[in-house]
Amino acid sequence: MLKITLGGVALAAVCLYAMQAANSRSEQTRARAAEISMERPKSADDSRVINGNTVAYTTANDSLAAARSKARETLPRFVTLLNSGMKATFTVKFPLTQNGRTEHIWLQVAKAEGNSFSGVLANEPVNGTKYKLGQSMSVAGADVEDWMVRTSDAIYGGYTARYQIKDLPKAQAERVAAMFRD
Repeated sequence: MLKITLGGVALAAVCLYAMQAANSRSEQTRARAAEISMERPKSADDSRVINGNTVAYTTANDSLAAARSKARETLPRFVTLLNSGMKATFTVKFPLTQNGRTEHIWLQVAKAEGNSFSGVLANEPVNGTKYKLGQSMSVAGADVEDWMVRTSDAIYGGYTARYQIKDLPKAQAERVAAMFRD
């Protein structure tokens, strides 16, 4: 019985350490996001890394504006694919504001109803703690900035992601770019 109790205590300590480390990384990411939001972009094409997979871009970027426009124009295709029954992961990107700062984040869509999409947050928000990865939400179709359907070997949509892959390591960017389909 003593061995089981000590094992349980050791496991609890490891879990507590892991939670503290994850919270510390989240706090560091939030601090970096706050710092970046105070910076002035050097140009409309400026990108600033917040953490390994979160990059800040200026909303004045013409390429991203064109990508958002194409995504909105083709949103009916996303709905068709979602309702097709294909095996894929379906996501939409939308602006999420908290603490006076807006980030553009992905929602993993479970269903479309009327002119809105329901699902769970697919990214950990960086501008606060009100919203969490995996949290259930609904997004109005009018707020969708991009959409993506990912199968095991292809990515449909993802117009802003197509622009942003330039900030990935070259080999990874080439691998992802080869997956995009129209």
